Amino acid sequence: MSSTSFNAEEHKNMLRSYFNGQGYQRWASIYGSDKLSTVRNTVRQGHAVMMDRAFGWIEQLGLPKGAHILDAGCGTGLFSIRLAQAGYRVTSADIASQMVEKTKADATAAGVAGNMEFQVESIESVSGSYDAVVCFDVLIHYPSEGFIQAFANLSKLTKGPVIFTYAPYNNILAFQHWLGGYFPKKERRTTIQMIRDEQMQQAMQGAGMEIKRKEKISFGFYHTMLMETARR
Repeated sequence: MSSTSFNAEEHKNMLRSYFNGQGYQRWASIYGSDKLSTVRNTVRQGHAVMMDRAFGWIEQLGLPKGAHILDAGCGTGLFSIRLAQAGYRVTSADIASQMVEKTKADATAAGVAGNMEFQVESIESVSGSYDAVVCFDVLIHYPSEGFIQAFANLSKLTKGPVIFTYAPYNNILAFQHWLGGYFPKKERRTTIQMIRDEQMQQAMQGAGMEIKRKEKISFGFYHTMLMETARR
């Protein structure tokens, strides 16, 4: 996709509409306890593995309890609530108001809403100053031009790390996404945008960040790269 073909506002509107509608039902089910098909259950399990690994990375940073962490694209708030339960101060932001309301309700039920702030914001427009930023399974919905823009915004919000997931380009993954188009519509995931190595390098250079560590997480139909970046 060329830079002239990416319309940021149009893309945000598409994501907002999806995640306030069909996407909310689909992902709330996956992130919840509903009985799932085999395909979607592997996504749930893979997502859980990723969150466990990411939480371990957060703990290894040695941030003081009460450190302020932004969960950008918080979804239904699973990771936000886990952070708050561990004693961190959390801002949970998502482009979809339904996701934010779900996060707030579950945080209240868990007794940690007092440690949290809730914002209906896109990852391109969220603002503030944080000790760390996390962004999981969100940038996978952005083509390279949007990815670079969104990552630049997230990076400027912290002097600490940005820990995020993305879909690195590879032929096997591309084939699986093509194959996924033949599953029944109710089983399909949203379109995944794969990022090539040179596009990732461009994003890092533009944001003044460098890669500290990364780990591929693969479980059934869940494939992602977990990455930690820090300022150069």
